[in-house]
Amino acid sequence: MQPSNQEEIPSRAVPLSRWRGRVTIVAVVTIVLSGVFFAAHALVDRQQTSASQLNIGADIVAENARAGVTDWLTPPAWTATTQIQAYADRESVQPGEKLRLFVSVQVAGTPYTARVYRLGWYGGAGARLMLTASEIGDAQGYFDETTMTLRACATCRTDTQTGLVEANWRPSFEFPIPANWVTGIYLAKLTDTAGFQTQVVFVVRGKPHSTYLAVTPSTTVAAYNQWGGYSLYLGPDSTSASRGVKVSLDRPLAGTARRQGLVYEIDAIRWIERLGYDVSYVSDVNLHEHPELLLNHRAYLSLGHDEYWTKEMRDGVERARDAGVNLAFFGSNAAYWQMRFESSSSGIPNRTVVCYKVNYQTIPHPDPLQGVDDERVSTLWRAPPLNRPENALIGVMYSNYDSQPQGFAWRASAAGPSRLLAGTGIIAGQDYGCDIVGYEWDKIYGNGATPRTLHVLSASPTVIVRLPAQADVSNSVYYTAASGALVFASGSIHWAYALDGLRLLPDANCAGREAPVPQIQRLMANVMDALAVHAPAL
Repeated sequence: MQPSNQEEIPSRAVPLSRWRGRVTIVAVVTIVLSGVFFAAHALVDRQQTSASQLNIGADIVAENARAGVTDWLTPPAWTATTQIQAYADRESVQPGEKLRLFVSVQVAGTPYTARVYRLGWYGGAGARLMLTASEIGDAQGYFDETTMTLRACATCRTDTQTGLVEANWRPSFEFPIPANWVTGIYLAKLTDTAGFQTQVVFVVRGKPHSTYLAVTPSTTVAAYNQWGGYSLYLGPDSTSASRGVKVSLDRPLAGTARRQGLVYEIDAIRWIERLGYDVSYVSDVNLHEHPELLLNHRAYLSLGHDEYWTKEMRDGVERARDAGVNLAFFGSNAAYWQMRFESSSSGIPNRTVVCYKVNYQTIPHPDPLQGVDDERVSTLWRAPPLNRPENALIGVMYSNYDSQPQGFAWRASAAGPSRLLAGTGIIAGQDYGCDIVGYEWDKIYGNGATPRTLHVLSASPTVIVRLPAQADVSNSVYYTAASGALVFASGSIHWAYALDGLRLLPDANCAGREAPVPQIQRLMANVMDALAVHAPAL
């Protein structure tokens, strides 16, 4: 289904070496009807609350009232492996800037189409078509995950000592970001003539003074990406012994990287946009480059699996909290590893993620900064020489994981009177949802760094599936910092599943029980309201 009232705008795409197609930017003229705002908030039974109290963004409400499409989703059977692969030259762009895409097809001359979507609610469709393009593909090489080998990639650069692999492809086409594109998460879907599809996700920034600033974890996706043979976890032999210590953002996705990023973000994004919150988006690369931007917002939102942080990110988020900016962590395992950036081989800053993991459980690697600049050694934040445990910031920190891709129910605990629980109907000791905790979780630690004002919302039983299996627990918490800032942490990597029922990775163990959880939806609506207030009284 195409958006209604579609009109063609003359192409502003810039031809490159082999540009043959054309780009069409889709514009939709929509009147936002009275009552759209209240319809969105019926989900949490708050129809009578004013827009100002709910921190509504008029641009987000208007955008999501436009006609949506569902074809942004890629059916699993049509996910490209070797047929077509792609990446972008950056993780985020500002309106007025240009984004370049690098595309390679397995067979030279294969035509493909590119469709760019903005992701959101859109009446449940989940996206709006923003741009279409057509092109004749270049064969610039590809990675074969079956054999774990690069094929016919003359431009690829591989450093077997560090595991750094860069594609260094020629750009296929670029397009300008129009001034009227609303800040958000965007997806470019590339489809060859046989129907095989690949996706490239990027952020469009904007609204430097929105109430909420949502940050996407590009560095974590890069850490898990095994395109070219190396990730920060595995090497070409699929063991940790040969893993890389440097990984590039300049390459397509492969391996478990496809199960990171959007998979753990999209349900939260849909919920945030369905309710029309005044939000803007950036990537964690932007947070690294300009941590001071947090001070222009009331609340920082950590989306998804947000595992790899630079010193600049950690320092910036802590300074924001201490200045009264509220924080919310929608996932788990956040700020687990300290990493740092290096430039690409062509000199582009912040394109290489570096993490030696000097205290890795299996094969540790010495970091050349050890004893030279111990504050930037790439190791666990909680470990020497950093000694900055995550719970000092988040309230909880990563505990463990279930080796099976399943989750656990969320079990409420007594938390005393709190505005965050008002109207939720949450009952202490009762389980909610099927797999809301997820396969990774956080818990409270008695290491002396736990904030004194910590309040516990849940104590969910989990199991570490090892030999023998071990019982564990996941905790959702919040605390009030000395500045008055609220810090909320879900402690659950599947937390977004409680907010929306899309689930890009369905859990077979929860078949038929995958609906959102109204009690947690209301809890998070209360959290979002509190996040919008300086020093909220809880």
